[in-house]
Amino acid sequence: MRKIILNKKIRVSLLAFAVLAIPVVTLSQVGIPCEGTAADPCEFNDLVVLANNIIKFLMFTVAVPLAALGFMWAGAKLVLNQDKEGEWSKAKERFMDIAIGFGIMLGAYVLIKGVIYSFLTADQISFMQFMFQ
Repeated sequence: MRKIILNKKIRVSLLAFAVLAIPVVTLSQVGIPCEGTAADPCEFNDLVVLANNIIKFLMFTVAVPLAALGFMWAGAKLVLNQDKEGEWSKAKERFMDIAIGFGIMLGAYVLIKGVIYSFLTADQISFMQFMFQ
């Protein structure tokens, strides 16, 4: 009984710490393209830049390492379960699912960038260069 109460106290303490610590982490404001002051007010272009920064962060900073870990896990399962047909086929299916999902994600990114570039003029393309940085 005492162990359950102790575990509950630890959980509540960790939850309280997380609730207090997350706002501190989010105040770091990395990738926000404007200051939001009277001298440098945020405009619609800054919103587009921010959305692009978030998309690039999620795709290349989060998704690529997760896909690599998924490929590593599925590859290890393929190597370790060569004699078990059911486990081997599940690992192969997982490997293909990760590859298809990653391909769809990157394909959508390239397709959208290509469509955007096909509709822009030369002046707009020079302005939109930040999207491919």
